[in-house]
Amino acid sequence: MKRIRKRSAAWTATAGMTLLEVTFAMASLAIVMAGAAQGLVTYHEHMELQRQRTTAMENCRTIVSQMRTIRDANINDFPNALLVVFPDETAVAGFTALTNQQVTVDYTDPGANPLEVNVICTWSDLRGRPINFNMTSLITDR
Repeated sequence: MKRIRKRSAAWTATAGMTLLEVTFAMASLAIVMAGAAQGLVTYHEHMELQRQRTTAMENCRTIVSQMRTIRDANINDFPNALLVVFPDETAVAGFTALTNQQVTVDYTDPGANPLEVNVICTWSDLRGRPINFNMTSLITDR
């Protein structure tokens, strides 16, 4: 038969943690976790905005590339061939990868050679704020 020892009163008074200590530990952990969560949300917002900027830049590059292709196909009709396909200060259809996205082509002087082209991409970020990306290029006849 085993003998069960009684614990001394001094040992039982110091054993374990009190409810107050556990409460402080949980409160400290909650504060640290809230700070970490906020940091992760901010990181995600910045990474998403960078992805959106990259998408906008690629869309603008696509427009400029299409303009150069049109210029090469219509050597004797520069810049009129570009102005027919991409009129001045009008939105270009087909770009919807971003929220409320609109791509606009603007010319500094539509009759100039070289032709200064401004491709402007506007969209809304995660918080609904308007964002602009502008790409400028010079296109000339060859």
